[in-house]
Amino acid sequence: MKHELTRFDTRDAALDFAARFVAGGLERAITDRGRADFMTSGGSTPGPLFDRLSDWDLPWECVSVGLVDERWVPLNHDFSNEALVRTRLLKGRAGAAGLIPMKTSAAEPGEVVADRNAAYAPHCAPADVLLLGMGGDGHTASWFPGSKGLEAALAPANDETIAAIDATGCPGAGLNTQRLTLTGPAVTSARMALMLLFGDEKLDILERALVSDPLDMPVRYAIDKLGPRLTIIWAP
Repeated sequence: MKHELTRFDTRDAALDFAARFVAGGLERAITDRGRADFMTSGGSTPGPLFDRLSDWDLPWECVSVGLVDERWVPLNHDFSNEALVRTRLLKGRAGAAGLIPMKTSAAEPGEVVADRNAAYAPHCAPADVLLLGMGGDGHTASWFPGSKGLEAALAPANDETIAAIDATGCPGAGLNTQRLTLTGPAVTSARMALMLLFGDEKLDILERALVSDPLDMPVRYAIDKLGPRLTIIWAP
């Protein structure tokens, strides 16, 4: 499958475009329906995008922000996606937005799938704007190749919004192997989605993913299913 890639000369230019893309999608949703749902990934790439969005002139009180996935780590952990969203996005004007946490006090993510599904389902039916990244192993969200729960999470007949993933033994997951993630159908029902990629290595991984089996490089699942609703942007 081919998918159009929007290239920028600098990361700043790509991030400026990404901020306009996200803000524009949220604004249209608020105009059309009075509210907007934004599902975002964490990791190192979105921080500067969140900084740009945090003071964007939007009626943020009409926006609900949720996570595409979350590591089962406490809020004070360096790799908490919720903490990243709280400190980089939900400040300034965007501090008026509502946040839907994914991590709870439960010991294991599998214990709260039903609870988090109930919390997330109304906001992913469909989400108005969704932000994705891509790991070096071709994962997106917490869809790690070879992880326990992956096939069920991506099953087309899966009508749940949230899935638990055990990525033990998956190099791309690092030490934080217990996760909650949006399911394949929840991600790929989004009205519009953006994938933000930086560096030549990510470009090489994307090219491999486009000719790989989705279970081997699950980012392809998202690319195929979202089709023209997904905009992929890249900068060196």
